[in-house]
Amino acid sequence: MRLDTEIPSKKTKCKQENDDQPTTGLDLLPREIALDILSRLPISSLLQFRFSCRSWQTLSQDSHLPQLQFSRTAKKNPCLIFHCEYPLRNQLHFVEFSDQDQENGIVRKIQTPFCSVMPEFNVIASCNGLLCLSDSLYSDPIYVYNPFTRENRELPKSRQFDDQEVVFGFGFHPVTNEYKVVKIIHYWNGYRRFRFRDHTQSEVQVLSLNTNNWRSIGKVAYPLDPRSAEALVNGRLHWLTQPRRCPGVRHSRGIVSFDLADEQFREIPRPDCGSLNKTNYHLAVLGGCLSAIVCCHYEKFEIWVMKDYDVKESWIKEFTIKDYSLQFMKPQLRRPYGIWKHSFRRRIAQVLCLLENGNILIEYKGGILVSHDPISGTFKKLVFQGMPGLFQTVVHVGSLNWIDTHLITTTN
Repeated sequence: MRLDTEIPSKKTKCKQENDDQPTTGLDLLPREIALDILSRLPISSLLQFRFSCRSWQTLSQDSHLPQLQFSRTAKKNPCLIFHCEYPLRNQLHFVEFSDQDQENGIVRKIQTPFCSVMPEFNVIASCNGLLCLSDSLYSDPIYVYNPFTRENRELPKSRQFDDQEVVFGFGFHPVTNEYKVVKIIHYWNGYRRFRFRDHTQSEVQVLSLNTNNWRSIGKVAYPLDPRSAEALVNGRLHWLTQPRRCPGVRHSRGIVSFDLADEQFREIPRPDCGSLNKTNYHLAVLGGCLSAIVCCHYEKFEIWVMKDYDVKESWIKEFTIKDYSLQFMKPQLRRPYGIWKHSFRRRIAQVLCLLENGNILIEYKGGILVSHDPISGTFKKLVFQGMPGLFQTVVHVGSLNWIDTHLITTTN
């Protein structure tokens, strides 16, 4: 039988159909202009664009697109990822929203390819479009995951101890161009109900995603708060310290940084906002600056912003927000449970970020999102279509970025 008279196979037909597709307007544009147009699309639309035709898929895989897209997206409203429990396994959902169209945001589910290995997990941090997650019970395994491209990497397990508490951090340093995961392991002393965490018995382990090996760099001299690092500024992770109680002496909370470049811990000067021993006290990044949020007697929030990093005199009280926690919190959720035990502890609310229009995004315990206008003093509860009933919010920048993609422009 002659080959030129054979009926084309299905694969050949598909190839011919792709080859016969008409040239689109985007294909006629210079590559730089086409990439500039693509970089302005929302991350969900950009991923759908890949499957339109072969030429568009090739264009979407250009090595310059992740950096260009990320630099634009980082200046807009972030994507919000909702971490929820339903009913046994943890799930992730996301929503893209704008200041002009907040009511029409649609919440979509994110696939977690590692759910069979790690059904219950904690979100350590979001950085440059990547999530770092750990097993909520054993702290291992740890995954680095891009929730939109679904690329993921399981990190090697580090040395385990019988009785330990782990404090995590995850971030990127723009000078060394490295992503690093930090594990600060505290040992427990004592027995049964009388045990206590001895911060002098600790070990700090660091893994660079460039080498994928854990290294022990010694101990930490500070009793860090059990929450994961709450702020990444200037290539440094930041934690609060726990107040230390000695006979006749009480040391206030402090702020400690870990430089991802030289791997050294340093104290950061605190704002002059009175005692920092409040339970409702946490750190955030607002407008690229390290910020401290203090709850004053459950009546109001004060937001202090460090305008010049590591300069004590640059701390200013930029916002004062009246506490409306009783109005927004669900009565049955005033006690923390589930994933909120790990992140909120006894905190009523958490300031998440500044929106593009200047409003402040606040999450009340249990999963209540509120947008606060600091100029008018008004509050607006945010409700999206398909929103989970109970969740914890992660501020995220949707990106095509992966570990091997070298970003020049970063965001906080």
